[in-house]
Amino acid sequence: MESPHLKSVREKIARAQSHFDAINSALRLTLSSKPEAESVTIDVKGEGQHAISKFRKVEPIDPSLPMMIGDCIHNLRSALDHVAFQLAVVNGKSSGAAEKTMFPVCLAKSGDNGFNKRVERTLKPFISSAALAEIEKLQPYKAYSVPNQADLWILHNLDIIDKHRLLIIARDQFAATRFWYNIEGAGSGNVVIPEPNWKTMEDGAEIIRFRVTGGPPRKYNMEMKIEATRSVQLINTDLVCDGMPVTDVINQMMELVKAIVRDLGKSFFGE
Repeated sequence: MESPHLKSVREKIARAQSHFDAINSALRLTLSSKPEAESVTIDVKGEGQHAISKFRKVEPIDPSLPMMIGDCIHNLRSALDHVAFQLAVVNGKSSGAAEKTMFPVCLAKSGDNGFNKRVERTLKPFISSAALAEIEKLQPYKAYSVPNQADLWILHNLDIIDKHRLLIIARDQFAATRFWYNIEGAGSGNVVIPEPNWKTMEDGAEIIRFRVTGGPPRKYNMEMKIEATRSVQLINTDLVCDGMPVTDVINQMMELVKAIVRDLGKSFFGE
């Protein structure tokens, strides 16, 4: 049973999920084409007749995408601070006192930015020693052999970056995942591509090609609708996530935050 103490935490995660869904929608392409547009047919010697669809011109990425990514990341990071607040509340602290709490993310135990110093005034006075010990176990320097590659560290720093500037993304590749076709005199179909082929997204790039069989080679009157997905990468963050698909990065952080909330919920909130 979910604890009411973690209601706002899960609302933050749900909001992050909503942004993540919007990000995925923004990266999903639905392309309709006719023979006189992107879709053409050609004879390929020795291979028969093929239908080919190409990008005439690649459309720009949704300009709101960096903001959706930043909002998603911020809600995930905020969920952890909400957990710290609720750990203080269940430890008997007043709301005013609990508002001084935060969920630390540290690369080392000691030093100016180390865990010990960070929690001295913002966490240790408010939550139980058992809860503090559990939070320390989650720290990059405790849980990872290379602390600055930890998903928690990436989440923490992407949130900081987004507070000062928009996150920078670069378009990389695309892959057709499904297509529908209707060929006059030759039938129609709906095909799911089980192993999408990733290609560089650029003007003139071939989206899809399939062979047309039956009858002598000729030009067909054909319409296609193609569903594809884009892959965009985070760049210029100076973090290990540079060059990684943004959806993979967010998904990893989403699963991490959900796991942290689940485990702390069981240990300290009676879930």
